[in-house]
Amino acid sequence: MKIFIKFLPFVLLISLTACKESFVDVSNPTAISTANYPNTVADLEQLLAGVYASQHSDGIYGRAMGGYNTYLWDHTSDLSWQGLQNWILMGQNNTLPSDSYLAVTWPHLWRGVQRCNTLLAGIDRVGKNASTTDAANLNLIKGQTLFLRAWYYFYLTTFWGESFIVNGQGGDKQGIPILTTVANSLSDTQVKRASVKESWDFIVSDLKNAESLLGKQTWTANADKHKVTGWGVKGFLGKVYVYTQDWNNAKTYLSDVINNSGKSLVSFDVYKTMFNGQNEFNSESLFELNLNVDMSYSGSSDLSMGSMIGTIIAPTYVSPTNGLPIASAWTNLFPHAKNLSRFGFNLGHYFKSGTTSANVANVDPTYVTKSQQAKANKTVDPRLWVACLQPYVDSMVVSGVKRPIAHYLDITELDMEAWSFRKYINLAGTELEVNRANGNNILWLRLADIYLLYAETLSKTGDNATALEYINKVKRRAYGYAVNTPSPVDYKSLTDKTMASDNVLGNDPLKYERWAELFGEFNWWFDVCRWKIGAQEAAYYQKVRGGAIEWNDASDYAQPIPINELNANVNMKQNVGY
Repeated sequence: MKIFIKFLPFVLLISLTACKESFVDVSNPTAISTANYPNTVADLEQLLAGVYASQHSDGIYGRAMGGYNTYLWDHTSDLSWQGLQNWILMGQNNTLPSDSYLAVTWPHLWRGVQRCNTLLAGIDRVGKNASTTDAANLNLIKGQTLFLRAWYYFYLTTFWGESFIVNGQGGDKQGIPILTTVANSLSDTQVKRASVKESWDFIVSDLKNAESLLGKQTWTANADKHKVTGWGVKGFLGKVYVYTQDWNNAKTYLSDVINNSGKSLVSFDVYKTMFNGQNEFNSESLFELNLNVDMSYSGSSDLSMGSMIGTIIAPTYVSPTNGLPIASAWTNLFPHAKNLSRFGFNLGHYFKSGTTSANVANVDPTYVTKSQQAKANKTVDPRLWVACLQPYVDSMVVSGVKRPIAHYLDITELDMEAWSFRKYINLAGTELEVNRANGNNILWLRLADIYLLYAETLSKTGDNATALEYINKVKRRAYGYAVNTPSPVDYKSLTDKTMASDNVLGNDPLKYERWAELFGEFNWWFDVCRWKIGAQEAAYYQKVRGGAIEWNDASDYAQPIPINELNANVNMKQNVGY
């Protein structure tokens, strides 16, 4: 939203002036003095806009999320461009403490926390002389701020906490430092790590307080649609309870969202377009990051209203002059070929046997026909074509003209399935046409995710029949059937055969549906970690283009603390194995 651009300078100024002069000496004649700012609810709304904006900073959803972390760790993607060794190592599950991408994500998440803490202090200040009306508005601002602080801590804990809590174990491992106030001295920043359990408890505490303050708050004005609702808080709480295996609380919160929020699954026609700038804030969405195309700032900064994620995963299309692939933007990552067979796609390869050039002239027309029939007849999971663009079958728009998708650029292995990503890319043009500031909203929490989390919860609390029904609701929508009516594609049991044929997902509808439904939505890595299936996943994917995947159960579920942080905080300890 434009509000992010309009108000963000206030946040930057407050960030600089939030510490005492003895800690950081900043001489800025244009800075707003903390002696008279913030003083009003309007001032706090300005700061709140900056806290939301931090979610799409460079190290988070402005660029890094997915392409520079989860997509590589969970093998959603493989690498086209291989110009940096540390990127290849990430794809091999060998992330280094010196990794340049994590060195951006870590401080940007903490900047989000710091902005939350600055805002909470401002709320206390303004609240001392607040009217009844202002006090109600302050509660709404505080509820959102606590939700957002929990949001930033969620990523800090899931990326760097040494373990998830599994069967009551892992809570005593190293978690994340807990900071609730703005540092006023260097010593205030030398905070040791809390335990994993303490970190999750802190997230739950913030969310519970946010729940109390927001109640069933919803937002109807266009300028407010990006704000979290009371139901978004409850949905996030339900997800956290699943992640910490608190099944009783998970059941309470997830069922409340399902039964009382008024949310419903959208149709498949809406589902397949809602990741590409259409049907935003729909009936399925519980919380999404609101983005807009920004021709002034590229998406790798929270000064921008957009995101650069689409630039990294941008499609490759067929040149109208020579039939060869052309990059539509940076085009660094493409879907790992092993993902296609997981969706049930086993129709051979688009190039004729013996092809030596990735040219449209070498495409096998029989393959194209078979693919079109499989898509129409739904003999392959329809969500494959929601998540991915198929070479020489699908197309994209370039400068107003439809161009066929090509074999992915720089993939010299012409016998490899090298498709393009579809979710979160610009289908109406190239990423360069929108200044690398993609405006597609990030659907961060939606009802299908809630349904599957609820199914998992029910399976853990003895209600397999209802668990199966919620899994089937998600699958029915994918195949175009009525969500609440039995269909020909229903699973018959929790161990029924899925579209996948591998040992991990082949006979596990719950896991398969979470993988297929949420593919490319930055969730699978966390499922891999909390289910402890990293070794099985590594065995399935085997390798990335840069080399073999090398999984280590002892260390690879947690990422290394960046070396800069270890140097800056004497009380910070590295994760095991790094």
